[in-house]
Amino acid sequence: MATVLAAAVLVLAGLAVPPAAAAPSVPDDLPDGVPAAALRAEPELPAPAGWPFPEGAPRTSGTGRLVAGAALWSDFLYDDRGPAAPLGAPLNAQGPASVGLAPTQGVYSYPPGPAHGNGADVFRTGIGSDGAATYWRVDWNTLADPVVPIAAWTFDTDDDPRTGTAEWPAAAGVRSPGIDRALVVSSRGARLLDADGGLLAELPTTVDTAARSFVVRVPRAALDVDGTWRVRLAAGLADAAGTGFAPPTVLPGAAVPGLPRVYNVAFRSVEQEPPVHTSGLTDALVARLQELTAAAPLLGGLGADGAFRAVTGNFWLEDAQADALALGDVSPFSSEVDWAALASGVTTPESRPTGYSNRWYVSRLALGDGIVPQAGPAVDLRPNYLGRVQPYAVYVPTDGGELPLTWVMHSLGGNHNQYGALNPRLLEQLCEDRGSICATTLGHGPDGWYYAEAEADYWQVWRALAEAYELDTERTVMSGYSMGGWASYKLTFEHPDLFAAAMPLAGPPRCGSGLGDPVPPLALNSDERCDASGDTGPLVGNARWVPYSIGHGAADLLVPVTAVQQQVGRFDALGQRYVLHVYPGEDHVAFAVQDRFDAVVAEVGSPARVRDPGRISHTWYPSLTDDSLGLGATTVYWLGGLAARDTGPGRLASVEAVSAARPDPAVTERRTGPTLVPGPLPALRTALEWVLGEAPEPSQRLELVLHNVVAVSVDLERAGLRCGPVSVTSDGPVTVTLGIRAVDLPAGRSTLQAGC
Repeated sequence: MATVLAAAVLVLAGLAVPPAAAAPSVPDDLPDGVPAAALRAEPELPAPAGWPFPEGAPRTSGTGRLVAGAALWSDFLYDDRGPAAPLGAPLNAQGPASVGLAPTQGVYSYPPGPAHGNGADVFRTGIGSDGAATYWRVDWNTLADPVVPIAAWTFDTDDDPRTGTAEWPAAAGVRSPGIDRALVVSSRGARLLDADGGLLAELPTTVDTAARSFVVRVPRAALDVDGTWRVRLAAGLADAAGTGFAPPTVLPGAAVPGLPRVYNVAFRSVEQEPPVHTSGLTDALVARLQELTAAAPLLGGLGADGAFRAVTGNFWLEDAQADALALGDVSPFSSEVDWAALASGVTTPESRPTGYSNRWYVSRLALGDGIVPQAGPAVDLRPNYLGRVQPYAVYVPTDGGELPLTWVMHSLGGNHNQYGALNPRLLEQLCEDRGSICATTLGHGPDGWYYAEAEADYWQVWRALAEAYELDTERTVMSGYSMGGWASYKLTFEHPDLFAAAMPLAGPPRCGSGLGDPVPPLALNSDERCDASGDTGPLVGNARWVPYSIGHGAADLLVPVTAVQQQVGRFDALGQRYVLHVYPGEDHVAFAVQDRFDAVVAEVGSPARVRDPGRISHTWYPSLTDDSLGLGATTVYWLGGLAARDTGPGRLASVEAVSAARPDPAVTERRTGPTLVPGPLPALRTALEWVLGEAPEPSQRLELVLHNVVAVSVDLERAGLRCGPVSVTSDGPVTVTLGIRAVDLPAGRSTLQAGC
């Protein structure tokens, strides 16, 4: 586990924030060996000006809680796309940022300019009462220009839909029964209205651009509160005066009159926005077709119902909102406010629901505001979702306690809700049936290939999970489809000591291409990291202690099976464990949505990671080490401080280390297959498995063979070395640190005494 001492060492190395900020907050449920990106403290969001209550909004989107006089709510992120199109046909309203595989259900876009493609996205809300006044707070995901958004609160003060009016004020274009009062808020001020739209009071809005918040204080003389109210909130673009909703922008970019002017509705619960949405008007027909297909024995067995999930898949958890706005009726979404509970200062615990949900964390990266499109027609490996608050998906199994963590990394063009939307069966098998928490990151965009910002996002999510849940650090599994399958190679090879097993599905062994040597990566993913340092083939030996379960379609044209067979050949040549399932009839796209990965998942099981093996093989690309982001494959098992002499793009560095003090058990390799695995999706299974025998007697000696390594340290206790010789063979000068003793050595072979 990460310790305060480890954090202090990072501070001295210049890789972490000062101890006063970082050391106390390092969660216990992070495994030893995570890079600095996972150890650095999460930033605190500034408390908004004009808000006199404590912070503490829930981290799960679609949930609320009470905190010492205030009701706080967290909304879904990047869900501000308005109503659905007829019949629920998903549109790529996010534009080139989503590359089509994570479509939005809502069809609204934004005009160019300060909205930054995300200008009406509600992040959090707050309702507070201190006896003299009530407080109404909206936090925005993006607030580059406070003039952009507008929000309307409606109050059913007697919680009786038969009184008041149904039409929302300020030309919002939506309705809900029982509106007795309303509060329309923009940066230009707030207007308290009666049921008929009459002006009761004009009030100032406290705008805090640092907190990205609007807060309105309403004196009791203007708005008395009592009993239980039903409160609703909707947001859109402000008109020129800041008193009403402007007409929405619909692709291809023109403002269209006559439509609801709401982009985002708050107070939609986790239950109302499931990852597969089948209850709304616009997708009910498609959902029925899905049910009929799934009920047919042959079609259901083949997973043909998956073809409909482009419609029923709730990729941004906004389908219920999109359906409601298509009808103009937002009555399903509300929050009950018990003013007596607020007056008593009650604080309720944060909800951590089981099953599927989205959570958020505060990024350390200052990337900008809102959403930016791809640079040109191809994927560009740049961040597209820039906000300082980032979402991630999590599945929590019904049985609680200390749970292992399974990563399910998204594909090229996908997002954090890919598997919830497209592969509910996979999540049931990986998470519920195995009793594992599962998580998927957004990676700041659809095409980061888990480099740089996308990788930093991954480590921050791991830290956030370790703070929120009890994790079994010994049983972490890495998996993912396509680009996520690439992550199952890249991240596991870079940090093999963190993982118990890996499961690439249709994953390319090389970044940006499934094509094997000697064909270069595809031009559409041209990037120095991808081109020069994107081949995981030379790193296969790193996974000696991590078994792989691999699934792939023989008809895959995007990631040809020959590339995966080459990768498996490298495993086999090194005598490393793998199980390969090749599906003769599957291609890249259909295989993804059929959701029939049963045989591959069954091979994963519940293994434990190897902590301190006697033999370590570790090869890495030094050019991918980034101290500013806290990234790098610079520690592995009982080796640390790894640094290379030549850090140019594409250069490799490697270390072979053997501690006879921790002898590994003898291994008998058992090869089987190809064997036919029957089923709706038949596969050919090939495997190399281990039969473990006795370990030889330990002895006090250690050997290091270094290539392009300028520095390495050895944790003598973890290596089991109390007193004995250390043989070092290096192709250049190197500093070897044994425990706390650093020794500069020349190229060639040297022998040291350690621990004596």
